[in-house]
Amino acid sequence: MFNKLELHADLVTAMADKAGVDIGQEILSGHLGASALRGAVMLCTHCTHVGECQGHLRDGAQGEVPDFCLNKQMFDALQD
Repeated sequence: MFNKLELHADLVTAMADKAGVDIGQEILSGHLGASALRGAVMLCTHCTHVGECQGHLRDGAQGEVPDFCLNKQMFDALQD
């Protein structure tokens, strides 16, 4: 269970970086709460596109969040 959570926490953090979102700064500024971040990680654990996600993180364009990402709406909102 913890390995899965750790994997998805890493994916959420990496996708934020790929999207150009500084999670730490978003938390400090009040734009992202700890419960929302936990929710994003938990939502990510339900993703069926982990391999595609890892490929996008490796090879995808900077600033883009793929449509299959369950947290796309959150990342898009934080990019604005």
